[in-house]
Amino acid sequence: MIVSLKSIKLRVNKPSFSLSYLHIMNDGWFASLPLLLPFIQKDLKFSFSRIGLLTSILSLASIALALPSASISKKFGGYKVLVLAVLLYSFSFAITGLAKSFNYLIVAFIIGSIGFGIFHPISFALIAHSSTKNELGKKMGSFTAIGDIGRIGISAGVTLLISLVSWRNTALLYGIIPIILVIGLIVITKKNSLWNEKEIQSEKVHGLHCNVQFILAIISSFIDSLASSSLFVFIPFLYILRGASTALLGSLSGAFFIGNMLGKIISGKITDVFGSNKVFITSEIIMAGLLTVLSITESIPLMAAISVLLGAVTKGTVPVLNTIIANSVSDKRLIDKAFGIGSFVNGVAAVIAPLLFGIIIDKLGIARVFQVSAYFAVIATIPLIIQIISNKKQKRTT
Repeated sequence: MIVSLKSIKLRVNKPSFSLSYLHIMNDGWFASLPLLLPFIQKDLKFSFSRIGLLTSILSLASIALALPSASISKKFGGYKVLVLAVLLYSFSFAITGLAKSFNYLIVAFIIGSIGFGIFHPISFALIAHSSTKNELGKKMGSFTAIGDIGRIGISAGVTLLISLVSWRNTALLYGIIPIILVIGLIVITKKNSLWNEKEIQSEKVHGLHCNVQFILAIISSFIDSLASSSLFVFIPFLYILRGASTALLGSLSGAFFIGNMLGKIISGKITDVFGSNKVFITSEIIMAGLLTVLSITESIPLMAAISVLLGAVTKGTVPVLNTIIANSVSDKRLIDKAFGIGSFVNGVAAVIAPLLFGIIIDKLGIARVFQVSAYFAVIATIPLIIQIISNKKQKRTT
């Protein structure tokens, strides 16, 4: 039996509070774990290449779980899966706090990867199903911006706590808090119909492999992820190199996440007005310029200002890309699969980028990473420029 769009929309509207709550937690804790790495590295004394490896591991599950995410959601219930994810990354922080060697950290980051990796493909598909074409950009912008409340508020507390109670105690505390919060959510939503979701059967449909517009969107998304997915990991190292204090580190990183949130809200709204392709291309060109300036400036206040703007045009393009992907799929039954493929491709990029950047840092220095990211940002515009030219040619012939 095929599930109607109406029934999916109903399921999205009812749990809006719960989904937003979980999004704040997911993105907040995901942004917090890498902020422990500069202090772990100093204490356990390992290379930037290993930092890159841990960051890559954190994205591994998004590769493994992206494609089957729609099936997992339908079989077990998306809400139940997302609640379980909170418990997994809670354990990840706890193990990190107890880690005595690099091997313990590998285990911790694998568990965290599973918890973080399942959230976005499920939630983005739900938003796309519940939106019309004219409002999709705005809805995507608002929903993705919600997660940045967690990135700003939750991650900002990490380095402050580290300066007070050490990175190990901070990690343990960040392992306990999610359990308390998710218990509170369970109590609040125990009568919610989402807990009684039934297994959903859907007809298998095909067509994405020959959809040129979708393929070009996925290529741009992949290259954009190479440029931006690891920036929030390496920006704290750049701050440290420029002389920023430990207590300020979380707040300075928070400036980047503030930009993320503002960018998602603004870009989501203007996407519905000017078109997603134009907004994305403009954002990537601006990002390339900002990355270049960030790599050479030594002024901490200027770095903070650039970080806000940079955040707006890096992760701020998430709702734009999601809109491009959703609009490239004419058969709405393929939406879940499309976002699964998108998450898979972005996960691959998120694994490759930190490994590549870690090697670049060890050989050429931290500043060079931001220059390489600028090159990727420019290249990411090419597939969509091709799409725009192709669309214009089609209009002329018709």
